[in-house]
This record gives sequence, C-alpha cells and structure tokens, in this order.
Amino acid sequence: MIPQLQFAANVIATVIATYTDLDKGFIYDWITYPLIGLGIVLSIVTGQWIGIVLAALIYGIGLFAYNSGKMGGGDIKLLAGMALVQPLYQGMIFVLGVLLVAAVSASIVMSIWFVGRYVLSKPKIKWKTPRKKAAAIGMILFFVAFYLITIQALLPFPILVIFAVALLFGLVFYALEDEVKAHAFLERIPVEKLEEDELLAVEHLTHEEKEKWGKDIPTLIGPENVLAFKQKGMHTIPVFRHLPQFAPFLLMGVLIVYLFPEWIAMIVPTLVINPV
Repeated sequence: MIPQLQFAANVIATVIATYTDLDKGFIYDWITYPLIGLGIVLSIVTGQWIGIVLAALIYGIGLFAYNSGKMGGGDIKLLAGMALVQPLYQGMIFVLGVLLVAAVSASIVMSIWFVGRYVLSKPKIKWKTPRKKAAAIGMILFFVAFYLITIQALLPFPILVIFAVALLFGLVFYALEDEVKAHAFLERIPVEKLEEDELLAVEHLTHEEKEKWGKDIPTLIGPENVLAFKQKGMHTIPVFRHLPQFAPFLLMGVLIVYLFPEWIAMIVPTLVINPV
C-alpha cells in the first residue's frame, strides 16, 4: 500500500505543479506543503529517517540557489517533499535520480530552444570574453574526458552519449548565457509594477543606478527593495522575466525514475536502508 501511495503522491504533485508552473509561473504552497506533510508521516511510519536528512540537505542547498536567483522556491519545496515521500526507490536515492534526469533534459531542451532563437536573430557575438574562454577550456576537457570514459567503458554507451550531449549543450549555453538572457528575458519594468521575488538584472543597471543603490545590490527584489528604489528616485528597473519553468522537467524525472529504475540505478548511488 505504501509504495502505491508514494508513487501516486509524487506523480500527482508534480503533474499539478507542472500545470500551475506553466499556466501561472508558480508552484503553490497548497501543492508542496501537503506533500511535505505526507512525507513526514511516511518517514515516521516506515522509519526511513534518511528522507528527513535528504529534505534538509535539499532545503539548505536550495536556499542558496533561491537567493542567487538560480531556482524557484516552489521547486525546492517540491523536491524536499519528494525526498520525504520517497527517500529510496529500489535502493537508490530517488530525488537524486529525478534531479539528474531533470537537469539533463532541461540542459538539452533549453539550450536548443533559447540558444537557437538567439542565433537565428543573427546577432554580433563578442567571442573574446572570459566566459567564452572558460567555455572553450571546458569543451577541451569535455572531449578528453569523453574519450577516456569511452575507452575504459566506465558507463554504458547510450547513457554516456546522453550525458555528453547534455554537457555539450550546457557548455554552449554557458558561453552565450549573458547574451541569451538579455535577448530572451530582459525587461525594464516600472518600479510600481515590480512583483515579489523579481530577479534583478544587476549587470544591466546603469552606472548611475548602481551609484544610487550603493553596495549590497540584491539579486531577488522584495517589498523592502521596491520602497528603497522609490526613495532613491529610480523609476524603472531591469529584471529577468518569463524565465523557463523547471517543474515539467521534474515531472519527466519522476516518471523516468519510476518507469525505468534499472537505467537510473547505473549512475545513481544505491543504499541498503529498507528500500521501498
């Protein structure tokens, strides 16, 4: 009964979260808090305290990602709920497998879509930048590592190819990240129309705006920052809006881990702690 409940809870929660994320751009607390509550109950009933440890780790690391504007708060709560509800699946760390599939699929899809749209706009790209030099070094290391892993057969070849493609697209996105973000997401918004937790485009503040703000420019804009903007006489603010939603990729991760655990078990650590 418990395995069916774990499966149903995680799938239903991620399906609803995907819908609300695509429709409204939010994963609501009424989705994540019941999942977390159920997970705590299941942890007590099954004695799988590792779920609480994993959820705490996810929340701690996720809080840093959230404050730096790299991940939404709803995504973090959803992952923490998953870890509580299903700490292990067939011996492997469930949420790690979900994150792995989500990250790989997001890297490929987002790189193709956003980098492709940017390149089709026929921009003039500045190639001699520190970010692009770092990406070029990463490419060299990538091909060396791919060759060594291939000849030593450290991973099954199909899985190796999937990871290689994801990493390659990720490096391309990294190289063009500043330009892609400015092309696809940058908007200058009147201060009175700023929403809570807007992602401030710090690098696109003018010199005058930076001087007005001073030190400790925030990454995420809260209500107190809006008031400060107005007091400093700032009328519009550059922000990144309509950023890609991550929930659909988490749903993909949940489904693939449940349906094809033997694939994911090849690369995700397994623990012998009352596997469910």
